[in-house]
Amino acid sequence: MNHQLLEQYQPILQQYRLQADYIEDYGKTKKIYTRAGVFALKELSMPHQLQTIRDAYRFFTKKAIPLFLAYNGNPFVFYRERYYYLMPWISDETKEERNERHLQLFRDLAHVHRKSLKEIEIKEEELTNYYNSMKKRQEEQREFLQSYIEMCEDEWYMSPFQLQFCTYFHETMQAYWFAQTQLEKWYEKVQETKKWRVAVVHGKVALSHYVYDQKGNGYFLSLERSHVASPLSDLLSFFRKYLRTYPVKGNECINWFLEYQQSFPIQEEEIALFLSYLAQPEMIYRIIRQYVDKSKKMDERRQVSQLQKAYWLMKNSEYFIMRIIEIEEKKKAQEESHASS
Repeated sequence: MNHQLLEQYQPILQQYRLQADYIEDYGKTKKIYTRAGVFALKELSMPHQLQTIRDAYRFFTKKAIPLFLAYNGNPFVFYRERYYYLMPWISDETKEERNERHLQLFRDLAHVHRKSLKEIEIKEEELTNYYNSMKKRQEEQREFLQSYIEMCEDEWYMSPFQLQFCTYFHETMQAYWFAQTQLEKWYEKVQETKKWRVAVVHGKVALSHYVYDQKGNGYFLSLERSHVASPLSDLLSFFRKYLRTYPVKGNECINWFLEYQQSFPIQEEEIALFLSYLAQPEMIYRIIRQYVDKSKKMDERRQVSQLQKAYWLMKNSEYFIMRIIEIEEKKKAQEESHASS
């Protein structure tokens, strides 16, 4: 097997003037052992990702794993209809505690967002269209769930899945109501300024995409999904994934959010939209929709388990959101107190 990998990838490595002794397969990433050191060779699935990575490196710079240049001066090598790039292999054997590692991740993420930050003007029509589309989406999901519970209540005997959903229904509707109030808050605030902040975002922030070298320096990797968007889109994707677990009080992730905010102050309207997205129990909606449409054939027990996990995500998000609101209200009260004194 390794002989086949050596034959397959040696023509690519020759363009970096490297001779592989051994190769380990990690999917699209290959761990290359050479006399010159250990390297990571990664395959790109889409040609447009070349420009995406080039643009990302302008702002991630020292916060991203450096790329090696081929002998022709290009960081990308084209071979058999595929593009590849080469990086040092970082073993990521840091002894940092989990909490400190997350704090460093959010500090570095805030640094990248701050460095690439731009304020753009939003046209009234664009703003209204976006608000209406978001509002319509929430209303349609809420109406669908409302109609489904009415159908469940008309059953002679509810299935375990239906009974489970009925116990979650009231809290789910409260989550939609809160998401709507935060959306309204965002819309009113942005209507005043007609401005919005965007930055270069990672696109898929996760601890698995952030590694330490032997000196304790942190680096982001997997920048293929990097793009320009609201900085909080990175935080939203991270916390949605992180909070998708059994019921916990996420006090640690509150500290990570505050660590980010210290380096990159978040505006009131940005927090409102962030909380609106985070509060919306879309995972519950999708699972109910799948169950009704029978789009995925699963046994009842597995469907009940999925619905329970979606409920846990909603409740974990609720705790996180309430703590953020509590902190923001306290901060606002202190600012008003200082202003009046």
